[in-house]
Amino acid sequence: MFRVASQSRKWLRILALAAGAAAALALGPPADAAVFGIDSRTKLPKRLEPLRNSIGLIYNERSRTVCSAFCVADDVVGTASHCLFRTKGEVPPPPEKFFFARPGTRHPSVRFAGAASNSTGQHILAGSTGISTKPPIEASRDWAFVRLQSPACRGHALIISTLTPPQIEAEAEAGRLYQAAFHRDYGRWTMAYSEPCSAGQGVDGSRAQVTERDFADPLNLVLHLCDTGGASSGSPLLIDTPSGPRVAAINVGTFVQSRVVLQGSEVLHRIPASPVANTAVSAAAFVSKLDLLRGAAVLTSGAELTALQRHLAALSLFDGKATGRFDKTLRSAIESYEGAAGMAITGLPTRSLLEALQ
Repeated sequence: MFRVASQSRKWLRILALAAGAAAALALGPPADAAVFGIDSRTKLPKRLEPLRNSIGLIYNERSRTVCSAFCVADDVVGTASHCLFRTKGEVPPPPEKFFFARPGTRHPSVRFAGAASNSTGQHILAGSTGISTKPPIEASRDWAFVRLQSPACRGHALIISTLTPPQIEAEAEAGRLYQAAFHRDYGRWTMAYSEPCSAGQGVDGSRAQVTERDFADPLNLVLHLCDTGGASSGSPLLIDTPSGPRVAAINVGTFVQSRVVLQGSEVLHRIPASPVANTAVSAAAFVSKLDLLRGAAVLTSGAELTALQRHLAALSLFDGKATGRFDKTLRSAIESYEGAAGMAITGLPTRSLLEALQ
C-alpha cells in the first residue's frame, strides 16, 4: 500500500494510493478487494467474450509481480507504470523477466521486446518510471505501454478513446462505463466484469477538494467506483459504443483515507481507514503519445546508444558514462532534450532522435 500524508488543524489525514490491483504486486495471498457496496464483479457476459483475446496479465516470476494489461496494437500492450517500475524509491523488477499472457485462451505467453538482448527498457513508453505517492500524487502519470517481441495481439487491439474525464463521467451516468480485469481474489485467474459503475467522485461525494489538494494533474484523474481487486492495476475502463468497447482510462489504484485525532503531536485515536474511490488515468493523458511508440524505430545496438549518449553529453544533458546501454539516466537525458526542443516527451532512444542530434 502506498501512503501519503497531509495535515489540517484538527486531523492528520493519511491518504493511501493502494494499487487496488497493485497493493498486490505479488503472487502471494489475495489482497483485499476495493468493493463499494455490494460486490458487483461477475464473469464476462457473452457479448464481451472477445475481450478475452484483448485483455491479459503481465507477470514477472522473479519479482512475483502480476498486473492486468491490454492490447493496443499488434505488438503493444498497455498497463500501469507502477506495475513495471514500482513507485518512487523502490527498486523496479527486471523488465526482461516479464511476460504477457491471456489466461483461458490458446494464446501463448510472450516476452517483452528486447528480452533476449537485455534491452527491454528502450521499448517501454511510460508516464513515469517511479510515481510519487506523496502529495502531489502522480496517479495521472501511472500509465505505460510496452512493445512485445512478436505481434501477439494481431487482430485484437482495443481502440483508445479521446474522452476527457468529464466526458467519461457523462458516459458513466448513462450506464456505459465498466471494467474488465483480472483479480487475485476472484476465481482462478478468471477475468471479471465490473458492471456499469459511477465515476466522478468518491463514496463520500468528495472530488474537487481532494483531488486538487493531493493529486498532480487532477484534470486527467478519474475517480470511479468499479469494484477492483489485487492484480487489476493496469486494466482498462471501457465504454460501450456502437462499434464495440473502447478504452476510456487505465485503472491504477485505490484511494484510501484514514484519520487520527491529534493533541499537539500526540495521537489520541485512530479511525479505521476506508476507501474513498478507485483511481484511473484518463486516456486523454496518453493517447497522443501512443502513436509515437507504435511507429518508433528504437535504437538497439550498443554503438548507436553510445553515440546518443555522447551527443547528449555534449549538450550537458547526459552526465553518465557512455556505456552503450539504455538506463534511467539516459531516459532522463532524452526527456530533457525533448522538453527543451518542444518535442513530445517520450524518453525513447529512437533513430530519428539520433539523426536530429547528429
